[in-house]
Amino acid sequence: MIGLGALTAAIGIYYFSVGLGLAPVAPPRHGGDNAPGWIGLLVGLVFSAGGLAVILRGAVRADDRSGELPASAPKWVSTIYLLLGLLIAVGLAATGTWVAFGPGERHISVSGFVASPVGDGIGRTAFGIGASISWLIVAAMARAAARKIFADKT
Repeated sequence: MIGLGALTAAIGIYYFSVGLGLAPVAPPRHGGDNAPGWIGLLVGLVFSAGGLAVILRGAVRADDRSGELPASAPKWVSTIYLLLGLLIAVGLAATGTWVAFGPGERHISVSGFVASPVGDGIGRTAFGIGASISWLIVAAMARAAARKIFADKT
């Protein structure tokens, strides 16, 4: 588990480096511009946070059948674990928000029985709905994390 977490964190470091302009990036598929650097930073943070969360789970020998850390885990480990989850959710919501509301043209397509590109407006609307739902999830996660972090365990 720790090895998989380290690999995932390393992927995050690569994307973070792309966002800073320190690593090469593949040319855009549709001839347009790549996403702005801060999107690369967000993607890097999401992967790195996910990798670190998996490393923490492995370090405290968490049961794979539960998303929670064991009750025996130190408070600081549990706090970092909750904050990493929140960081992942914020990064994903922010990325979806950029796709929906950011400048530039989007090349969004669907796959299934009929695979085809969808219009910019339809794609942005779908991402906008998803981003709105994502931010509601972030708010719920932040509330739950705050309750766990600041809970009085007497």
